[in-house]
Amino acid sequence: MSRKVGRGIRKFIPRIARGLPIGATIMCADNSGAKELKLITVFGYKGKLRKLGKAGVGDLVNVSVQKGKQELRKQVLQAVVVRQRKPFRRPDGTWMQFEDNAAVLVKPGGEPQGSELRGPMAREVTLKWPRVAAIASKIV
Repeated sequence: MSRKVGRGIRKFIPRIARGLPIGATIMCADNSGAKELKLITVFGYKGKLRKLGKAGVGDLVNVSVQKGKQELRKQVLQAVVVRQRKPFRRPDGTWMQFEDNAAVLVKPGGEPQGSELRGPMAREVTLKWPRVAAIASKIV
């Protein structure tokens, strides 16, 4: 899939299968203090009337903290999805799938709240979120 960047210039942007509907429970992959997150909304998702929005790898989402430190619980924060269980196809033809669904809490500017990322992270996230990729231990 290609999108117009400007003045007739097209840029190739792969479409990633979205595997996390609104209301999904995802694990927090950083050391910010949150353990379990619940997906509330997906930024930039344009769907149909009465259809739940979905998030995929690399999407910015609004989440509420379900389990974790007391000062973080029941707060609405922003996060970036770094792993998903649903298989998605890469431009080179390979299929990628992770063992769990995970996200990293970020500040409104895109800076991660934690200082390290536990577990692997999808390569697609590094293109959109270079600051999140800087704290990753393993990029797959």
